[in-house]
Amino acid sequence: MAVCGIPRSRAMAPLAGAVLLTVATLGGCNRHDDKPDLTGVVPTVPDGKENKEAVDPRWQQSWADATRKEPLADWDPPVTTLSGKSVGKVYTEVRKLWDSSRLTSEDGKRLAHKAVLETDLGTVEITLRPDWAPNHVRNFLSLIRAGYYDGLVFERIHKEQSDTQPGEKLEMVEGGCPLGTGDFGSGSIGYWLKPEFNAQVAHEAGTVGALHEEEEDTAACRFYITLGKAPLLDGHFTAFGKVTQGLDVARKIFEQPVQQAEGAAEGSLKPVKPVVIKKVTLVTTEVEAGDMAKAAAQP
Repeated sequence: MAVCGIPRSRAMAPLAGAVLLTVATLGGCNRHDDKPDLTGVVPTVPDGKENKEAVDPRWQQSWADATRKEPLADWDPPVTTLSGKSVGKVYTEVRKLWDSSRLTSEDGKRLAHKAVLETDLGTVEITLRPDWAPNHVRNFLSLIRAGYYDGLVFERIHKEQSDTQPGEKLEMVEGGCPLGTGDFGSGSIGYWLKPEFNAQVAHEAGTVGALHEEEEDTAACRFYITLGKAPLLDGHFTAFGKVTQGLDVARKIFEQPVQQAEGAAEGSLKPVKPVVIKKVTLVTTEVEAGDMAKAAAQP
């Protein structure tokens, strides 16, 4: 089985009696043996501000610490996105916005961010979860603030039934490809994030995560929304948010007429008329330390 439009020879996802290529090769081809520990929090309290909320240092990592050091082999950058934006300019803007895409306020309060996607079929609201994957959240924030997603599309629909597990299936919509194709190797504008896999986060209906290529540290701009449970993605793809309003809209996107994507594995389908992401805006509020999950559950 393959996911994200990748040919079977480069398959990454589960079902049909298989496991993710990334799962099968863990310990052999994994370029990052030292996965970040997403369960602990190392508090830092500046001198003179003892009442300031403790902040996980992973929430303040630099661009260099969050991204892959070298580009993919034989990767050719696109010149413009599907919406006509200069890829070079967007890349420069995202890097510039990284440090100011904050997960805490100046006085140390945690910030709850919601991304509101206006599409042809309605609005999808995603509550971002920095407690799951802080660097992927900051990346998404920076891309949104740079206007990257405005005018792009949901370029792939993935639907696949397991050959060996009756009733088990993978259903999700995929968006954010700069060229609007979802083809292998087309999901970046010039940088790639290190993984933030978290086995404690279960993929349920509405989970939002980062699509990556064959190597684990190749997530960048593309994202997925699951429409049901997807346990074999758990711990192998970075989940960084949850749909808190508009899952019905995501289902409408999933139900649009599709055709088999050329050169892609069975189950990776291209919409006949891709649904456009017209605009993405951010809604930000301050929350208390223990209220991040509660904020995610609220409409």
